[in-house]
Amino acid sequence: MNLFRFGMTAAVLVSVVCLNDAANATENSQKKQAPVALEGNCAVCLVNGKKVVAGKPEFAEIYDGQTYLFPSEEVKQKFKAAPVQYVPALKGDCTVCFAHHDGLRKPGKIDHISFYEGRVFLFPNESIKAVFDKSPAEYADVDLACDGKCIVCKVDGGKDVPGKPEFTSIYQGLRYQFPSQAVMQKFQKDPAKYVAGLNKKQAAASDSPAASELVSIRGTTGCAACEFGVHPRQNPDELGLAVKSDDGKIYVIEGAHASHPELYKGRFQSLAVNVKGKQIAQKGKFIWLEPQSIETVK
Repeated sequence: MNLFRFGMTAAVLVSVVCLNDAANATENSQKKQAPVALEGNCAVCLVNGKKVVAGKPEFAEIYDGQTYLFPSEEVKQKFKAAPVQYVPALKGDCTVCFAHHDGLRKPGKIDHISFYEGRVFLFPNESIKAVFDKSPAEYADVDLACDGKCIVCKVDGGKDVPGKPEFTSIYQGLRYQFPSQAVMQKFQKDPAKYVAGLNKKQAAASDSPAASELVSIRGTTGCAACEFGVHPRQNPDELGLAVKSDDGKIYVIEGAHASHPELYKGRFQSLAVNVKGKQIAQKGKFIWLEPQSIETVK
């Protein structure tokens, strides 16, 4: 009997050890696969002390597909308690590039860092950092998905419900806000499902009759690619004519190089124009328009 008990105990111990080894192997594998954030420096130290402090591999935590390193277990636990408070904007990608180049994800560097309203922003070089520093409010919220409205409410119920900052979840570097903890947790169980669902709804909306209704705008001309980093959809090799409206939206005028060549040549002069046309696509503040008429305002 004692021999039997010894054998059973040994078997249980072996099973526990194997399970622990498997769990540790899985965790280590995930850490190896997830790229290191902030070039291995501590996210908590950056936000709380505005100091660049190297983290250690033994104090690692994976969040939103990246491995964050910390100088101690205590600091790591601070991060785990409130990761949204400490992760850099756009997972460390450049918010200026994202805003001006149609969602381009260009990694920033720890050498080119800015702090704004308690958040960390990284940039690929000092010149782009200077653009942010000149008007940070313009770029600070480019990572706020759905304009701060609840993606779960939109996908599941078709409703535009404002989210609250205290219920924020980050997925692929974008901040999603929700009206309650319960709704946020619903998103966190399967964020890819809701992002795909929203994309499907937006694609369907762009094909609907409402998307092709005539719109009339008034604004000033500019170069779509040179000033705003976007190109016409139908002629992507062209730099494009842009019209910036009074509400801050950027309208990319399709085919303007052919239909209005003189205006196209003078687009850098910030000419006041009235434009009427059909909206064919939209992404954030950028709207692509097939023009029916363009009039210069004198």
